[in-house]
Amino acid sequence: MNGSNHVGFNQADGSEEECPDSHEVACAQCKLHGFLKFFEESDLIALNIFLSRRIPVAKGAILFDALASFRGIYAVKSGSFKSFSQLDPSGEQIQGFFLPGELIGLDSIHSSHYGYSAVAMETSSVCWLPFEHLDDLGERKSFFQEQVIRILVDQVRHDHHQTLLVGRRTAEERLGAFLLNLSERYGRHGFNGEAFRLPMLQNDIANYLGLSMETVCRLLRGFREQGVLSIQGKRLRILNPDCLRSIAHLC
Repeated sequence: MNGSNHVGFNQADGSEEECPDSHEVACAQCKLHGFLKFFEESDLIALNIFLSRRIPVAKGAILFDALASFRGIYAVKSGSFKSFSQLDPSGEQIQGFFLPGELIGLDSIHSSHYGYSAVAMETSSVCWLPFEHLDDLGERKSFFQEQVIRILVDQVRHDHHQTLLVGRRTAEERLGAFLLNLSERYGRHGFNGEAFRLPMLQNDIANYLGLSMETVCRLLRGFREQGVLSIQGKRLRILNPDCLRSIAHLC
């Protein structure tokens, strides 16, 4: 992997299986919407300079790696991504998952490099907002920066929630809170928060939550037997949200 470059934006070849369950978020439901409103007020030339829409990223393609220079932020239009850091040549630590409507790379805005890698978990697409032409905004630059700060604050809240989630005491609490978090995030961006697809592998969930895959499988089976949720393949439906909140100790 070339650490100095972004590696993503690979077109899926003929062998790449398209995911029929992959959601595409409406622009109004995307965290980039604050930026989009700003650009819609500017002329078309500026819009074309700054925003690249619906760039395809093949399943398994790296959007950027940890050593890539920070060039801008990415909004997930469809599909999903995971971020990770390399612990050693044989292992990785998953730091988070990104769903349609969420931003990737915003937390690196004040760094020279991204500091972590991001890979597509399924056939996906992103909108890309490069930051290298900010000075071209002139008087509009201050408004742009206000939008960045507003979304950064929201991102900090999200990161804090993730830290609390992983720090929960029992494996059951961690997994329950994780599923509720996914539910809330899908709902926030205009999708069905009680019936959705799990784009990540169970091994990825285990890695992220600091559990073994056997524990994750056992807990999901237990949730299903209790009537808390149903699972068919990667499709998950929360049947009893109150019970799941009780398991996760969330009000």
